[in-house]
Formats: sequence, C-alpha cells, structure tokens
Amino acid sequence: MPDPDAVGRIAASIEGWLSEAQGRALYTAAAALRGPGAIVEIGSWKGRSTVWLAHGARRAGRRVFAIDPHAGSREDPHATTLDAFTANLARAGVAADVEPLVTTSAEAANRLRGPVALLFVDGDHSFEGAAADALTWLPRVVEGGTVMFHDVATSGYSGPRRVFQRWICRSAEFHRIRKIGSMAIAERTARRSIGQACRSRAFGLLLFFYDVEGHVKRTLRRLRRVRLDPSSVPC
Repeated sequence: MPDPDAVGRIAASIEGWLSEAQGRALYTAAAALRGPGAIVEIGSWKGRSTVWLAHGARRAGRRVFAIDPHAGSREDPHATTLDAFTANLARAGVAADVEPLVTTSAEAANRLRGPVALLFVDGDHSFEGAAADALTWLPRVVEGGTVMFHDVATSGYSGPRRVFQRWICRSAEFHRIRKIGSMAIAERTARRSIGQACRSRAFGLLLFFYDVEGHVKRTLRRLRRVRLDPSSVPC
C-alpha cells in the first residue's frame, strides 16, 4: 500500500482545495479506525480528499462512502464532475475502496444506514446547507468518532464556520477541537471535561476573527471599485 508521501503525490495531481496537511489528517483518521462505524465524506468534487481517505481506509480494512451529486457547485454552477472523479479514483488505485453515492446528502442519509465513525463535511457551504448536513449526520457519529469540517477557519465562507461554532464548539458532545489550516476537527465524547469545554468555547470565539477578516476584505474591495469607478457610488 502506498505510504502518505506517495498518496500525497497522487492527490496533488487532482484538482481541489484540500492541502497536503489536511489530506494527511484525513488519511491518519481513517487508518486509525478500529471500532464500528462507517467513513462518510460529504462533498467529493474530483476526488482529492476521497483519495486520501480511501488509502487510509484501506489500512483499516474499511471503505469510504463518498456523497456528491457531481452536478453544479458554488464555484461553477455548470460543473459535472463524476467522470473526473471516477477516473481519478481508478488512477489512484482506490476505486474498489470507495462507494460513490451520486446524490444529495439528505438522500444519501436515507440509503446509508448505521453509525458513522469518521465524518468529513465539505459539501454545501451555505449556512443552510452545512446546517442540514450537521443535523442529519452528527447524531450518527459514534462515541470516540471524529468529525472534520473543511473551510471553517477561513474568511471565504461563513456557513461551515457558523455550523461548527453552534453544533460542535457549544455542544457538550464534542471535545478535542483543533484545526489544520481551514479544516476544523473534533471528537465525539460521552462526557466533556470542564477544561475541554473552556477550550471548545475559546476555539469558537477565536473563529469570529474570520468574520472580521471577511468584512475587512469586502470593505477594501468596495473601496477599490469606488476608486476605479467613482460613478458606482450611489447618490
């Protein structure tokens, strides 16, 4: 089986926004699974994250359930990615380790039953979409299971961050919260200690920095447009 360095070279050739450090975290989390529960990915795009997960899952004797309608996205409403996704899985040698569910997150939840040991959420980045994913899938994460949300610690999106703050940082059911780049990670627990509760709340508060950063960036963009075209300022 390829080591993480080899997996990283394969994943780097696949279009996507997942960093190598984040990919290694997915690989490590999947490879470490021992108890019951599925590996579920919400949002696969062209398969960069899926390849990392699948190689880790193979080490644990598991498969990845990869959920994505493969039609449209915020970045490209006209995108169709299923052909690229399946080709990338085959090229990476993990087609047999992945079960694609070419549908929405909500519909996949009706088809895929049972507990979840590792949940990676990188789907609809609107608050409504991310909240629906959280409300659908978080209750199925087993004690000791891991949840990983992409694009939380970034000013580019607010939906995943607001969901992570509300349903992870403020919840007594999750602890050991940390981040790798824009990806935030937590583990499900039956009992969160006072220290972990304080750290979780602090993590959630620190995430507000990205709201401020986003506001500053939007203000600067508006100012640049005004300098280029003063007539754009409303009377």
